[in-house]
Amino acid sequence: MSACSAFKKKVDSFLKQPFPYFPKKKKWQVVALNTLCVFPVLAIFLLYIPDPFSFRTITLFIGGFTLIAFTCSYIMFYVFPILFKRFFDAKRWTTGSFFLSAFILCLMICIADTLHDYFVIAKMYQVDFMIFSFLLINILIVFSTGIIHSAFWYFWLKNIYLHSDLQDKEDQNRKLIIRTQQYNMPDEKLITLYGNTKESLTLFPHELIYIESFRNHVHIYYQTGDRISQKILRATLLQMEELLSDFPYLVRCHRAFIVNIYQIESTKDSKLSLISMEKIIPVSKKIKANIQNQLKLSVHSDLQSECIEYKDL
Repeated sequence: MSACSAFKKKVDSFLKQPFPYFPKKKKWQVVALNTLCVFPVLAIFLLYIPDPFSFRTITLFIGGFTLIAFTCSYIMFYVFPILFKRFFDAKRWTTGSFFLSAFILCLMICIADTLHDYFVIAKMYQVDFMIFSFLLINILIVFSTGIIHSAFWYFWLKNIYLHSDLQDKEDQNRKLIIRTQQYNMPDEKLITLYGNTKESLTLFPHELIYIESFRNHVHIYYQTGDRISQKILRATLLQMEELLSDFPYLVRCHRAFIVNIYQIESTKDSKLSLISMEKIIPVSKKIKANIQNQLKLSVHSDLQSECIEYKDL
């Protein structure tokens, strides 16, 4: 592999990494800080104009550009997520999504600033500039400022994510200790499911309900006591299948599903109904026979066969 190909692969892997989405309750803070960041830039430019302290100048510069920054930020964080739900889906949000949204925001501000310069500032001060000249100036200013600003948000969100992840793991460890004491089963062992990132999930195998694959992520559903939880890992279903290979009751029944046969309530028309959840899981034609055998041999079907209906599996 050439150095160029290796670099491209690393960049591609970096951009596809899951990234924490902007917290819903703190979006207004993001909009506010994006708006306030224009003041240092404006302060520098006000020093180089003929009447820096006139009310008219302050209104046009600070008022105009602040309004533009606020409007564009509001559209990015409140309007676009409604219009483009798939792109702004928190479950699909990646590092690449974050930097692309930052680029789009800078581009929006750049275009709006250019129009403001050309139709307001230039006429007021009788500056004989082409609109293209204003565009180049704003590209330089907005994107240089945007790089610094995006770096700040990147590390801030990463820090929040790492802190939250650490707390989740501490809570998970405490719950595991309690669950281990409750079960007190010598033959039961904990397993850890992991993928292509540092994220993982540790649980008892029988707590798994099912795993569903979505593109390059898996959604893991599991039950602890009366509570059903979900964990998303960046991994493939094949990776999960290999990690669960020691547990024959966790069966891959479809190209996108692994199911716990102890969780199956009934089967009909190549579909499985679950006990713990209202979820219908498909069964591939190639795996029908294997699922049928597993159900017949399982302890679950022996002890509670009256609760399971086998129809056309």
